[in-house]
Amino acid sequence: MKTTLIKGGTVVTPREISRKNVYIHGEKIAEVSESAGQKADLIVDASGLYVLPGAIDTHVHFNDEFMGTVSVHDYYTGTLAAAYGGVTSIIDFSNQIPGKPLALTLKNKIKEAEGKAIIDYGVHPVITKVSGEILDEIPSLVDQGAPTIKCYMTYRSEGLMVEMPDLKKILSRLNDAGGMLLVHAEDNDTIESNVQRYIKQGKTAAYYHALSRPPESEFKAIQRCITLAEETGGPIFIVHMTSDKGMEAVASAQKKGGHLHAETCTHYLIFYEDMLKQEDGIKWICSPPLRKQSIQKNLWKGIADGRIAMVSSDDAAYSWKAKLMGKKRFDRCPNGIPGIEPRLNILYSEGVVKNRISLPRLIELTAADPAKLFGLWPRKGRIEAGADADIVLLDPQKKWIMSQKSLHMAADWSAYEGIEIVGKIEKVFSRGEMIIAGNKCFAAKGRGKYLHRRLDPKYIKQP
Repeated sequence: MKTTLIKGGTVVTPREISRKNVYIHGEKIAEVSESAGQKADLIVDASGLYVLPGAIDTHVHFNDEFMGTVSVHDYYTGTLAAAYGGVTSIIDFSNQIPGKPLALTLKNKIKEAEGKAIIDYGVHPVITKVSGEILDEIPSLVDQGAPTIKCYMTYRSEGLMVEMPDLKKILSRLNDAGGMLLVHAEDNDTIESNVQRYIKQGKTAAYYHALSRPPESEFKAIQRCITLAEETGGPIFIVHMTSDKGMEAVASAQKKGGHLHAETCTHYLIFYEDMLKQEDGIKWICSPPLRKQSIQKNLWKGIADGRIAMVSSDDAAYSWKAKLMGKKRFDRCPNGIPGIEPRLNILYSEGVVKNRISLPRLIELTAADPAKLFGLWPRKGRIEAGADADIVLLDPQKKWIMSQKSLHMAADWSAYEGIEIVGKIEKVFSRGEMIIAGNKCFAAKGRGKYLHRRLDPKYIKQP
């Protein structure tokens, strides 16, 4: 097997920052020490660079059919952009197919990835309509390595919403099978009422998207999730949380023994709702929507102190033509922002460089905690002997401008246009193979492997 020595870099873990060599044998890390590996087939000089574990993005939407369109990221373009952004593992969502077994959505996703994915991938099945047969499939899905199932508390008109009694049934079955429920937490009745009122009043510009989905609607739904977790004892993960009151509620429930976790997303940490007032405000239409800067500041505090477990991209890359469907009516704009590539760069530049988070906390947010919470630890998320050699080399000083042209995402527009970034990803290794070097990709299509995941109760259930 091929050997690789990453020499002279500064290895960053959640526990320490130290100058060490990383010796790779085949797909695995064999040794991490000051003297590791005197000889190797490939020696990489990492002097002056940070050596980070490959980032894990547990929230992406590839080939996603939504609001009359399909996302432009498939398993090649999406994983290519991910790799350039230092992401070496992703977990994608796959909606239930009406009238078909839930297992089929997992099978179809794996087929989509075959011959295309260049990094490793997992799948979150999404339940949109509950039946006895669907509930009975849950243990089998967990056994097939897909132990995290998502449900929506909104999007009734799109056929995605699951009512509270059915959510409880799903969570109970998942808990018994060793799984975890992921929830899009927004109160549907509040949103539907607001949208109808604004449309009747002729208030159809992008900014009213944010006003129609206020923080209170998210907080209300999160409170219901807390009650579900209390009643069933099952673990719940709140996806793309934007409400600081919701953050406090989740933290309080955790202290009382509730099995809850939450993430936020990159765009909620740097964009805010007034951007929707701009002429091209539809760029920033996503759900939940962007919030006020005061809430954004609290989210930064939450990711720094651990009340928010991790930061994902919620990559939902729709074409500009598709986004323009909402130019005259915000409710017709596909909700989502392309963001799989910027995440690690943004969190380093806006977080670490600006002293909002520490460098070890960056590793927890992007690699270690996603691996622990989503059944990939100890294989992924760490730079230690025995782990997959998923490694990112980052130049901490280099400056560059983020734009649609400087990124590699398939979308023909960017919400991140013109942002000055400090820190540049130089090389990316996936299972020991150097797949990115500068602006070149060396990965063969289809080299990515399906990640069979199994949740560890000591991470998903609070002591």
